[in-house]
Amino acid sequence: MNKMENIKGVLFDFGGTIDTNGIHWSEMIWMAYETNKIAVKKANYLKSYIYAERNLSTRNISETTTFYETLSCKLNLQLQFLHREKYSGNINIETEAKLLLDTCYEQVKSNINSKKDVLLYLKNKYVLGLVSNFYGNLNTVVNEFGLQGIFTEIIDSQIHGLRKPDPMLWQVALKLLDLQAEETVIVGDSYINDIAPAKYLDCKAIWLKGKSWNDQHQFEHFSADRIIYTLNELQEIL
Repeated sequence: MNKMENIKGVLFDFGGTIDTNGIHWSEMIWMAYETNKIAVKKANYLKSYIYAERNLSTRNISETTTFYETLSCKLNLQLQFLHREKYSGNINIETEAKLLLDTCYEQVKSNINSKKDVLLYLKNKYVLGLVSNFYGNLNTVVNEFGLQGIFTEIIDSQIHGLRKPDPMLWQVALKLLDLQAEETVIVGDSYINDIAPAKYLDCKAIWLKGKSWNDQHQFEHFSADRIIYTLNELQEIL
């Protein structure tokens, strides 16, 4: 595979990209429901997922809240919703939340640990940035998973008052890193949130395709510069 040329910086999405290697978090958590045999229909689970996403930002998440604590809050909100709406059987919210939390968290730790080598490889060649829709605690999360020192700038949507798919969140990273769009690659799992903004800004785009929230096959004819199925493929491209 031909390597991309004239690249100085690489900007990464976090959620769904670095932490799950292309699996949308709705699918990641659903797999944990199945693994732990929690009796709920997927359609009802998806309602609980949306509820938790919409309500999590109003909860007590500070800049020092860990990923483990954030995920725990999210899962408890889901299970409380399912119980309240009578979408689940006789579940113990505390017990089931802990099962889901441990399953997901261990998978994320494994995913991230397996990607550290490729991130360190890229750090030695390029300026790296992290750009994510998050809750104001992304710096804490980066340290939690041993990724400190890899990214020169960490752009948390909550802190900057912008959210993807607004391309200006990516523009913040370009400005802070003193990078020109044409010398920058954006890597992400979402066509709408990552790839489309990259092309709007005239950056290069590498699309990590996996299990998505929406059917993204409709976007395959659009112009991501490369499509990959694991972050480890980046060593062949960059």
